Amino acid sequence: MKIRIKVKHLVLFLLLPLTMLAVFVFIRPSAGTDLSPAQQASADARTVLLQKLAASSGSARMQLIREKVVEPANVYSAYRFNVYAGGSMSQVNQIGEDEEVSPLLPADRIKLLEEYVQEGPADYSLQNAVKQLVYEYDAAGNAGDQADQAIAAAAQKVSSKSSAARELTLLRAERALNAGRFIQAGQLLEQAEFTVQYNESELDARAAWLQGRLLFIQGKGREALTLVNSALENYRKDWAERDAGLNLAGSGSQQNASGSGGADSGDVDGGGTDGGGSDGGSKDGGNTDSGGSDGGGAGSSADGSGADTRNNEADQVYSTSSSAEEQLVALQKALQEAVKLGFNAPATLSGTLTKSDGTPVARAGIFLRAESELYHSVQSDSEPYQIVTDAEGRFQFSGVIPGFYQIQLGFSFEQIDGWTWPVQPDDWIELQPGSSVTHDITLQPLLELQSPVNSQVLTGDAVQFKWEAVDGAAYYNLSTTVNDQGGSFSNVTRQRITDNQVEIPVTELYNSGGFSTSGFSTIEGGEGWQSVFPASLLGFANPDSRFSWSIDAYDAQGHVITRSNGYRLKEETVGNLPFFYLKSRTMTAADKLVADQKLEEALEAYRKDYAGNPQDDHALKMLIHLLFAKHSYSRDAGTMDEAMTLLVKLVELRPDANFAFNLADYYLDRSDWSSYNKYHALYLELSGHEPDSYDRSLNGVALMYQGRLDEAREQLALAMEADPSHRFIGSYLAAELAAGQPLESVLELAKRYPQHSFSQGGYSWPLLIMELQGERAEAPAAFDKLLAEKLDAYLSRQDEALEQWAGEGTPTALKRFIKAVLEVG
Repeated sequence: MKIRIKVKHLVLFLLLPLTMLAVFVFIRPSAGTDLSPAQQASADARTVLLQKLAASSGSARMQLIREKVVEPANVYSAYRFNVYAGGSMSQVNQIGEDEEVSPLLPADRIKLLEEYVQEGPADYSLQNAVKQLVYEYDAAGNAGDQADQAIAAAAQKVSSKSSAARELTLLRAERALNAGRFIQAGQLLEQAEFTVQYNESELDARAAWLQGRLLFIQGKGREALTLVNSALENYRKDWAERDAGLNLAGSGSQQNASGSGGADSGDVDGGGTDGGGSDGGSKDGGNTDSGGSDGGGAGSSADGSGADTRNNEADQVYSTSSSAEEQLVALQKALQEAVKLGFNAPATLSGTLTKSDGTPVARAGIFLRAESELYHSVQSDSEPYQIVTDAEGRFQFSGVIPGFYQIQLGFSFEQIDGWTWPVQPDDWIELQPGSSVTHDITLQPLLELQSPVNSQVLTGDAVQFKWEAVDGAAYYNLSTTVNDQGGSFSNVTRQRITDNQVEIPVTELYNSGGFSTSGFSTIEGGEGWQSVFPASLLGFANPDSRFSWSIDAYDAQGHVITRSNGYRLKEETVGNLPFFYLKSRTMTAADKLVADQKLEEALEAYRKDYAGNPQDDHALKMLIHLLFAKHSYSRDAGTMDEAMTLLVKLVELRPDANFAFNLADYYLDRSDWSSYNKYHALYLELSGHEPDSYDRSLNGVALMYQGRLDEAREQLALAMEADPSHRFIGSYLAAELAAGQPLESVLELAKRYPQHSFSQGGYSWPLLIMELQGERAEAPAAFDKLLAEKLDAYLSRQDEALEQWAGEGTPTALKRFIKAVLEVG
């Protein structure tokens, strides 16, 4: 049985760990409006450093600039930020205590770096200095060709056929490409076609990456893909030979190309280069998908028809590859898709990043990330489209391969202090061939929570939540979190609240819960299901836990306006802290066994409590929690059936929409339509609102299986309009084909409702339908007959027979389509 994770309500039984997708409050108070001690110390350090530099001259001055300006900044990428924020993932980088932060201002750095590039020695620091200078020029928004001139000046100082010269020429070519100066980029790539002694493999890969992008811009997509396929194959072959040589020499195996491509950093010509995941979350109401991007293979054909390596190679790439290989694989994926879809012209994206009060956000990172590249952390040494905003908050990407993209932002803590970017997981940007898109980004102030806050202790029968009203908000969603030493466990507790306050009975809070597992246990013999975190099982029923809450405000179209969760660093932005305690009950003996992580003993204790008092809904709920936790490891059908039988009794004792939803889902999987329809109706009654897109999608599938095809199509059509992720589009397309709709019409639906998930890209379904069209053209009558036969089998739930058929014999477009349909949801 598959349990669907319905995050929007919090399903009772979570078979995967709960992941906190929101960023929790980060507090670092400072006092007053004057300079803090740290700021004053930085200002003093700047004065001392500038005085020391002013007192130096000649080679000693160059050495000082190198030691105090160039080398400290080279430890980390220029695009390294404290916070990376995006709709699909976020990450935080704390600055370590041992990390040296330069006290210099940007204007200081520009002046000193310019001096070093012009007068410093042609050593390995020259390239680092010019890269840093180029970054500072971009951040300052300097007009003209200062950056290009600086790189050219540096290149003139090194040997014309050295690794350093080639790398600097490629840097100029990349910047020309990104700026839309395509003719210049081509000329520079031609200039960079020479053999070097050091780092040749890495530079060849980088040149191929740039040349592939340029060929696509020139309308030569197939030629670009052939080039990238060959470059990737050669790169991997080269590193395999190096690894084999190292093994024969007894030096041990090195990870494939994992950042060891640079020459010795001390070589005379400066030929060495810099050495060189995160969770994605499922959207409300859907499964957590597994898998990664389709990395393709080095031997894929020029039209992208190579074997599908999704869920395998991409994972491998990001665990074993270098930045050069990652760039080639990402480009290969983009070119494969572009060639199949007939894209033949690049796109441009530009915009500004500002706060809602109109203040531009300068020196922020902008990362334009393709759909296949979203589900790993930002890697600033291999991101194909990255830029820093100028003094006016402006950014622009030119020569972008068409497709679906999301933006991720990079901030310092100070930039994001008290503000939030109200982006959502399904905020996609589709760049069409030849299009020029403007996409402005506006940060919003965090909303303030009013009660309960600041670790307030509550003991009543209900919790009164209240927060600041937001202009333009049509409704609010309230999320709650259980904080524990083992982690934090969050869920959306109440949705579509139309006022800026709501009273929630403690019994409703007690209903929430699930379970989350770790790879270890705090007690001896606590392996397997007994490694479940106690706090995730007990939830709000544990009076010793500390809880927190947050609010998201939405407009009438369902877009987030602002939220309470974010970064608060100063006294004026910290506000009320969202913590409270709920001590409306005391722990039972069975609860204490859970808290001690003695789960097998707790299971038996709850059985006894419930047997002794059939009205003990808490014991019954906890018994179900534990049974599902146990089932997640044992996969014993009897454990599942026992839990569901008890859940029927729990719904009678404590009617709850989440419980009813789980029962409906359980009976849907078993094709028990009488029971499904009963609990689906009860779920709609208890939920208190119109069914959302996920409800409609799931019910549409159930109606389809019941033979009520017209009703199913109606529900699925409504769901597609409301669900930006379109996760059930495959079911909708199957229903339309089963109803006799032609492939041309179904293709239009697939294009209108692109699915976005870990395993499905926005163009996946259109490509499948296009393949069906090509297959049908060869023998229409035979194809139509076989399609109807397989769709009938799908509607009658002959899944195992269909899976066996799809996996046997010669692969066909129809087999791929049916396999994809079976994986929907």
